[in-house]
Amino acid sequence: MRRTLNRLLSKLYTRAPWLPRLYARLATIPGVMPRGSSSPGPMPWAEARMPLERATVALVTMAGVHLASQPPFDMDNPEGDASFRLIPSDVAPAALTITHDYYDHAAAERDVNVVFPYERLRELAGEGRIGRVAPFHIGAMGHILGKEERRLVQESAPAIASRLREGGADYVLIAPG
Repeated sequence: MRRTLNRLLSKLYTRAPWLPRLYARLATIPGVMPRGSSSPGPMPWAEARMPLERATVALVTMAGVHLASQPPFDMDNPEGDASFRLIPSDVAPAALTITHDYYDHAAAERDVNVVFPYERLRELAGEGRIGRVAPFHIGAMGHILGKEERRLVQESAPAIASRLREGGADYVLIAPG
């Protein structure tokens, strides 16, 4: 039942783009969200400043994807690894690897686009649906706890945002692992 509702809402939001904006505004009014709602409070929202057809788009994957030539993520630390890796947007799939022990990445090893859809992004650019692909993407790891979570918030996330701005990204897609 829940999957059916999610699919219906996805179709509705696609056909009526004003609905998510309305939901975001309603979420900021105390007591408006239904009891038991999963929203912890006001939803961050920013209006689009540029049409996708003119925008530069980058990816951030939290699936532990990186170049095989780069150091792997630290799987020995039980709190994870809050570091990140730059991935050139024109990289061949064979040059990528996945270092992440907290999910089954068998499907991603067959096709990395499952968790890092960079080739799909290139296709969208080729079709004119987005302006262009950013010169690089970001590979990071999910499952971040304790000290590594603080490091992620205080150091890595601001550094990632800065690098993406420097690379000219107008929009960033985040792909979980």
